[in-house]
This record gives sequence, structure tokens and C-alpha cells, in this order.
Amino acid sequence: MKHHPRFAWGIVLTTLLLTALPLSGRRVDMDLLPWENASGEAVPACLYLEGGFLTTDKGCPDWGTADPSKAVFLGDRLGDVVVTYASGKTDRIPLVLGYTVWMHGIWMEHPAPFKGDAADKDLADLLERALCLAGGFEGKEKGLLKIVLPRGDVRSVAIEKNPAKEAAPVFTGGWFSDENDAADFFATHAVKAGKGIPRDVKTALKTLSRALHTFESDFKGPLVPHETAAEAGIRFDGNALARIATAVVQCNIDKLTDRTDADGFIHTSYRDAPSWRYDGFGPYVAKANSYFDSFYSRDAGRAIMTLNGFHKTAAADSACRFGNRWMMYYPEHGLTLGGKPVPGHFSVIPNKPLIYSQLLTHHGWPTRYTRERFGEGFENLGNQETDGHGLMMMANWMTWKNQGGGRSYVQDNWKYLCEAAEWILWCFDNPDLSFVRDGLLYGETEAAMNDYTLYANLPCYLGLLCYAEMAASVGETAASDRWLACAEKIRQGIDAGLTTDNGAAWDKKHFGFFHDPVPTMFADVCGYGLDGLPEAWRARSEAAFDEDLAGTAGSGWFGAAGGIGYNHSMITQNALLLDRTEAAGRLLEALSKICYAPRLPEPYLVPEGFTADAAQGIYRRQGDLGNLVQQAEALKCYLLAVGISPVRDRVLKLMPRLPEGWSATVTDFPVQNTAATLSLKVGKPKGGRQRIDWHLSSTEDIDRVEVRFGPFKAGRSKARVKLNGRKYTIALERAGDAAWGWVPLQTGGD
Repeated sequence: MKHHPRFAWGIVLTTLLLTALPLSGRRVDMDLLPWENASGEAVPACLYLEGGFLTTDKGCPDWGTADPSKAVFLGDRLGDVVVTYASGKTDRIPLVLGYTVWMHGIWMEHPAPFKGDAADKDLADLLERALCLAGGFEGKEKGLLKIVLPRGDVRSVAIEKNPAKEAAPVFTGGWFSDENDAADFFATHAVKAGKGIPRDVKTALKTLSRALHTFESDFKGPLVPHETAAEAGIRFDGNALARIATAVVQCNIDKLTDRTDADGFIHTSYRDAPSWRYDGFGPYVAKANSYFDSFYSRDAGRAIMTLNGFHKTAAADSACRFGNRWMMYYPEHGLTLGGKPVPGHFSVIPNKPLIYSQLLTHHGWPTRYTRERFGEGFENLGNQETDGHGLMMMANWMTWKNQGGGRSYVQDNWKYLCEAAEWILWCFDNPDLSFVRDGLLYGETEAAMNDYTLYANLPCYLGLLCYAEMAASVGETAASDRWLACAEKIRQGIDAGLTTDNGAAWDKKHFGFFHDPVPTMFADVCGYGLDGLPEAWRARSEAAFDEDLAGTAGSGWFGAAGGIGYNHSMITQNALLLDRTEAAGRLLEALSKICYAPRLPEPYLVPEGFTADAAQGIYRRQGDLGNLVQQAEALKCYLLAVGISPVRDRVLKLMPRLPEGWSATVTDFPVQNTAATLSLKVGKPKGGRQRIDWHLSSTEDIDRVEVRFGPFKAGRSKARVKLNGRKYTIALERAGDAAWGWVPLQTGGD
């Protein structure tokens, strides 16, 4: 989620009293609506209304929504012009987006596919023919609607909103007239009361909506072909959503790799990435390049870990080194705060280290770092991107692991590794400068927002554990001990300060983003079985899950708002890791739906956000296409579904967790932290039976393979297994909402 200062205009709707205005000749000004004809005098045949935009002037709340009442799609009916006659009869003229009302904000950016170099002439012409609001297509601040009335005995005119939608149409006034309009526009675009929406307009709106959105019907027909630079080695099958998942994985890992430059600059937006803006309604800004010039630490940390998951180790290594070099900006420039040198640390945008403190805080970004409090040099800390700092530490550790965990990586990068870890210790040693409190790190960016949160503190805790392991591997035991001791302070701070019910539950108000980050972040370090996750922490996450899921499940299994990575992908990862099989399957299916846009650029790329109306079966992109952290988190979901866990302590665990009806075929896929590749074929159990075929190219780095079968019905306690011709019985154990069975195997056989 990115929050840069933006400037927009809006319309304020005021509740207006009924106003009776005298009729004057053949023309009547109606400065206020509703309007009531108290005198009963006949009016001219044509009603003109000024305005024609919406109270919100946006297609959704910032970042999207899965609440249909907050979403506006092309063709939606937002209300009616209600004309009442002396007889009591009424005409209702529908106020429909794209026909009689329009948007202004994003339209002023000349969006595709209707304007600019990326315009589609056929679609633009179709919209111009359908839109009867004069000035709407041109982007004027006030539109004009002409309504031809069947009679002159009008008694009142009112605007009624659609109660099912939060947005309301706004008309600020109007007049009656029977004068011939000299403009050609209304010769073909006058709206006739009592006639409904013309058939050609309905057809046009349907065509335009289809061009901008994805529909349930798109998952039943042939899929758009996709081309990638190389096979990702993972294929899902069984239904259309599984095949979409295959294309999503292949196309997005290509894009993720391509955006990492030779020097390691991993761009948060890929080159020429379009943007649907956070509150847009379907049109998009082509080549927006929203964050192309920025290396965000949170985005990069998560992306580097995903690159490691797909064994793109060269790109991961160069991105780590790029971030590490920029982390040193503060000591290299001799910056101080409160008279003390500022150590190296990862800010929100490491390659723009002071952009928040020197620019964004002056545009309203909240901060405790003020001149009044800290004097000269108050901007020198940059900002507290606590989560990004920890995630970059985890990314460095994972890159080290994937390179064999040897001495050379640690020795080559020791200056940077030491600086990042010591930054956290500096924060604890200088609470008057860092605002550390009760064992918790403070944050000033989106994962904390001037607070102390789980999402911000957990990666720093894990990062210190990771760096302590790296330090110990090269004999730096003193540093390792210091970092472990500091990690323990954070663990105690989390237990005491981020829980409720005497430590029995996580404090949901302090998750940091939308969901519990504990299972998904621990999986990066401990593997997909969550080995090493403290039992009390697992119990809290298990207890939190159902309530955490409720809003998503109640919105058609779509975790909209706030970005796909921070919302939908996080709850999907938790469902997979906690073995909530039904929820995980539904959420993975929904992820495939929101990543597929068959008639838009790059039809399989992960959008930054989305808007969904599950009841109507209509979905649309929001924000920056292929935004780095959202893309990386979505790809992690599919990695978890395949279930080839990174090797830990020379043990490989295979834990497939597939939606109903899906199968997975993995070909020569590099196993993390080894020199081996794995081929795998697996589907969900059917009729109580399941077959898993797998083959390792090498067992040099692996002493043991553990294969998990399931899910089976929760009450089942035993299963028969046939392994390479040998039959035996295993016990099934309950995990999540199902039963599972482990088959261990010492390496040396297939």
C-alpha cells in the first residue's frame, strides 16, 4: 500500500428543501433540486439538468472493496430523476453510469481505453454514443442532461438515489425550455422520459463493461493464451481456475525477475506499468509508472523471498546487495539525531532515504520527529519503516540459505548484516530517539502508523534470529549472542504488549495490516509446517483465524481493500498454513479470479488491488498493475499450495494443500536450500484415496523426506499406504479442519 500526497476535487451534497419557484414565460430556472411547481402552470417540453456526477466521484473506496454498496461499475443504476405530473403519474429517468451520469476525477487523466495514445477508437466511439451527459466525455466540471417530457403539467422534479449504493447522483439545478438547442449533441443524445434505457445504449454499456471487467462467464470459456520467457516448473490443472493459476505463476515470476536490474534495483512498478488508480471505476492510466523509480524495502524484502522460492537466486542476491548499500546512507553522510550518529537502516524507500521526513511529513504524513522536539537534524532519521527493515533482514538470510548457507556470503556482507542488526539494538539503547516502549519497536509507516504492531515487530524479531544464525556460522559468537538477547526482548514485548485475555489471544487492533501475520511470516523462516513456531503463538493464531476470516468469507471470499498482498493473500496464506482446507480452497479460487483480466493488458498479472461484486460475479482491477509486494505475496500463495517446503535441518517436507478439483504437476523444480530438483504429481484425495508421485534429482543435501497425505475427513484415524510396492498402515492426525497422514522416508530410495 502506498500513500503519497494526492490532490483531488470532490462534490459536497447538501440536503435541499423543497422550493417552489414561479414560472416565468417559457423558461424556468431551477436553482435548487428538488423542485416543486406550486402554481401548477404548464412548463416547456424539455427539462435540462446541470451536474451529472456522483457524491463520491469514485468507483470505490481507496484500494477497492468487496462491498457492492460501495462499488460503482459501468452500467450501474445510481438513482432516478423522478418527474411527477398533475395526474399523479410519474416518470423515472434512470441515472446510469455511462448513460446519464459520469465520473470526473480519473477521467481528467485521459485514461485508456478511451483516451490518449492507448485509446481504442471503437470503444471510445461507443462510449460517446451511449453517454447522454453533455460535457461528460470532454471532462467538463458540470455536465448537462436534456430530458424530453411527454406533457407540460409537471408538478415536481426530484433526484432519488439507489438505496443499495452509497454513491448518489448530484444535479445542482436546471431549467425548462422549448427553445431549439443549437448544439448537435442533443439531436442524438436527448433522453426521452417514459421510454426507459434505449436498447442500443444497453448493448453499448454491456460491451463497454465487458471490455473493462472480468465476469464469471470468463472462467467457463477458453482462456487467453499466455507466453512466458521460461516455464516456472509448476502446473495446476483440473478446472479453469487451476489453469489460470498456472498462467498467473508463470507470467508473474517472469515479470518479477525482469524488473530486477543488473545492479539489483528491484522496481516496485515494472516499466510502463498501467494504473487503475485506487478509486477508479474501470478506465486506466497507461504507462503510469507509479513507483518505477522506487525501491521499497517492504516490497523488496517480500519479493526477494519469493524470488528465492522460485530459485531466482542471482536476482535475489543482487537485490539484497542493492538494498544493503542504500541502507548505509545515514552513516555515510554523517547524519545525527539528538547529537548521536544515526546507524544504517532500511527506510520505506531506501533509494530515497529522506523522502518521508523531508517531503511527505510536510504534506500531512504523521510523525513524532519534529523540529520542536529534536531541533536541528530532526529529519535525519528518515522514518521508522520497522517492518521493511525486518523483512529485508529475512530476505538476506533466505538468500544466504539458498546459496548453501556458507561463510562467503556472510563475510562479504558482514558490514551490512552487522549494521542492520545493530540498528535494532540502537533503538533499544536510545528509546528517547526511537520511541521503543516495553520491548516493542515503534513504526511510522503503514504497518504501524505511529504505533506498535505485530506486523512491524515480528519481522525484526525473526530478522535478529536469522542474523544471529549467520553470525554464529562465521564464529561471530558475541554478535550472535547480542542479537539473540535483543530478539528475546522483542518476543517478550510481543507476548506482553500485543496480546489480550491474559496472553491467550492476539490483540487484533494491533495486527498492523488486515490479518494476523504470524503464520505466514514464520513460514518464511521455519518452513511450511511451521516447525519452531512457539506453541502459544500457534494457539493464538488458531484462535484468531475464524474471526479474522469472517469479513473475507462474508464478502464472497474476497479480501479486498488495502492491496491483494496485505489482505487477500495474507488470509489465504494463513488458511493454507493452518490447514483450514475449505477456506484455503475458496480463497485460492478467488485469487485466480481477481488475477485474470482477459480483455485488458497483461491479462494474468496480479493487480495491486481489486473491486469485486460476488453476487453479480463482476471483478475489476484497482491500483498499480503488478505492484511488487502484492505480486510477491500472491505468488507465495501458490507456492504454499504446491507445498514443497524449504529444506530445514536436512529434512524436506512435501505438504500439498490444493483446492477441491485441482491437481499439481511440478517438473524439475529447485528445492530451496539444496542443489536438488524435484518432480511431483499430486491431486486431492478422491473417494478416500490419494496418489502422490515424486522424484528427487539428488539427495546430497537431504537426509530425510516427509510426505504428508490428505486432507481426509476429520474423524478418520488410520490409513493404508503403499510406498514403492510396500504396504503398511499409518496414523492420521487432526490439523485444522481435516485429518492428515505423514509418510517419512530416509533418502536413498525414490
